[in-house]
Amino acid sequence: MDKAEERRQKRIRWINHFRMAVFAIVIILAVVVGMSVKNVLELSLEQHNLKKENASLKEKKAALEQEFQNINDKNYIEEQARKQLNMVKPGEIVYIIDGEDEDD
Repeated sequence: MDKAEERRQKRIRWINHFRMAVFAIVIILAVVVGMSVKNVLELSLEQHNLKKENASLKEKKAALEQEFQNINDKNYIEEQARKQLNMVKPGEIVYIIDGEDEDD
């Protein structure tokens, strides 16, 4: 083998090593970008779910605040006593009808 052929072989090996290195770098970058995109999508989904949960909790808070404001209202107390404790006013007659929901 002469020197020109030897240099040609070295150059071909160097080009092949360079191509493999570039290919490896491209593969690594693709994996890193793919993982990043996956993380962004997961965080976006989690953010969406948390926003829905937050809206639900705000509605529940508003309902509880309304109930808290009514807690000292005589009519509200009477209504709750009738519903939850099945209480009646003196002189009232309670009729129980089978087959009807009591939660009306």
